[in-house]
Amino acid sequence: MLARLAAFGHRAALVGPHGHGKTTLLEDLAARLEGRGFRLRAVTLHEGDRRLTTDQERNFLADLTPRDCLLLDGAEQLSPRSWRRLEQGSRAAGGLVVTSHRAGLLPTLLECRTTPELLAGLIQELLGPDANGSRPTAEDLYARHRGNLRDALRELYDLWAER
Repeated sequence: MLARLAAFGHRAALVGPHGHGKTTLLEDLAARLEGRGFRLRAVTLHEGDRRLTTDQERNFLADLTPRDCLLLDGAEQLSPRSWRRLEQGSRAAGGLVVTSHRAGLLPTLLECRTTPELLAGLIQELLGPDANGSRPTAEDLYARHRGNLRDALRELYDLWAER
């Protein structure tokens, strides 16, 4: 994946629906980029954040060099005008990696998708031998949360907390 990112000039997007691992992958990628000598600057946008705040923009885009890599979680929140401003303002940086629910902002590095089997494996890893106790199946959780593993795991956590 790092080779593919380099081929994109370190400017790419992790794309997928809510709860499909984009943020987790971005965090893992950040550690690897830092290990390759990049200085990281990160911003997370939440629902309704149509632009960066003045402070976010100043800290994120000021004095960029090719050693800087910008990480933006939630790029789909930005208005088209704010996206253009950020994209243009980031050009002096050595990289820009974003997460988004839709493709098209930057070349797609990876489309994040989950499966019931992935959820089952995570549950087994987290719960070990107790994973087969009385609880909904991974398939049921996956279907109920439409593939959103974060929400499925939260439901499972709540069920175990009640026990």
